[in-house]
Amino acid sequence: MPWSALQDILRRISTPTRIITTLYALLLALFTLLRALRLSDAPLLDLANAFAPYLYMPLVVTFPLSIIVTRQSGLGEEAARNRLAKPRKSRKGGVNPPRWSVLLQICLIGIGLYWFAAPAMYRPVDPPTATTFKVASFNVQGSNAELKRATDWLLGAAPDLIVLQETAEGYDERLAPLYEVYAHEDHIEGSVRVFSRFPILARDALLIEERPGRAALRLLLNADGRHLAVYAVHLSLPLRKRGGENPLADLGLEALLRYDERRRNAQIHTLLELLEGEASPYIVAGDFNMSDASLIYDRIALRMQDAWRTAGNGAGRTWPVAEAIGLPRVIHPFLRIDYVWHSDALRATAATVGEAIGSDHLPLSAEFEWVDIAN
Repeated sequence: MPWSALQDILRRISTPTRIITTLYALLLALFTLLRALRLSDAPLLDLANAFAPYLYMPLVVTFPLSIIVTRQSGLGEEAARNRLAKPRKSRKGGVNPPRWSVLLQICLIGIGLYWFAAPAMYRPVDPPTATTFKVASFNVQGSNAELKRATDWLLGAAPDLIVLQETAEGYDERLAPLYEVYAHEDHIEGSVRVFSRFPILARDALLIEERPGRAALRLLLNADGRHLAVYAVHLSLPLRKRGGENPLADLGLEALLRYDERRRNAQIHTLLELLEGEASPYIVAGDFNMSDASLIYDRIALRMQDAWRTAGNGAGRTWPVAEAIGLPRVIHPFLRIDYVWHSDALRATAATVGEAIGSDHLPLSAEFEWVDIAN
């Protein structure tokens, strides 16, 4: 195609392209302002925050496109003569597309990189200087048909602690290989389960929601002579029930209309209140059903540290595993909702996302060493 013909096509599409890219930039700027103001408890806005990194990704296309149409829209022969004859008037006459749209997108790209790309950048982690221990967290998915593959992977990873979620009733027999290796185990039936190489000194099921009822399992362990508290959690999906149905009944596009974080956020607030009274160094591991782009993530990060942010490499996304929910395998997980958090008495020295092992979640493991904090 001759260059002149391509230029003519670009001039023809410049006006609708300019309108679309400018409208997108304005809407994204409005969202950026609302996010900066920390506005929440509006379901659609909370949903946008949960997927916020993806809202900025079109800038990769719209930004160069805006530059192209800005340059091409006024390059007709007659427009060129007018610009040479009356350069100042041409610049003020409104013929050219608004260059502020390009400048606005530059600002939005910077904000998006700062908010979402910078935290995922790899940072060198100092190697451990003392004995470490390893924690693995995995939502096995109650209907997991490849549980043997999952237990084989967990045994191969050889963590000192395994925190499982969605261990349905009757899982004891299916998890027999783990019982054979780990001397200590405790669980809340149908919810969370912990396997430990360390002896269990105390056990509590802590209510983080009274109705309909949801509990976190707290275990106090003797970790080679030190007390270590482990909290195993599985928080609610951020979805309203449809009538009397289970919120899991439909996770299609229709579920987006039922998005509501309030119940899950209330559980997080209760959990954080419980942790305020925790006297021992602690680990909090499990399925939070929370994107790390959600606003409440920052509230949690004020209380404890995210092992992945400290010692992981990349985005660390764990859900959904495409083949487990009937999607093409080429689709990669697009949200990070599984976490291993820890108190300041521990330092994360490594964090890894595992392979697909039959669940709609990927397993997450983290390695820790003790930090001697001066009084």
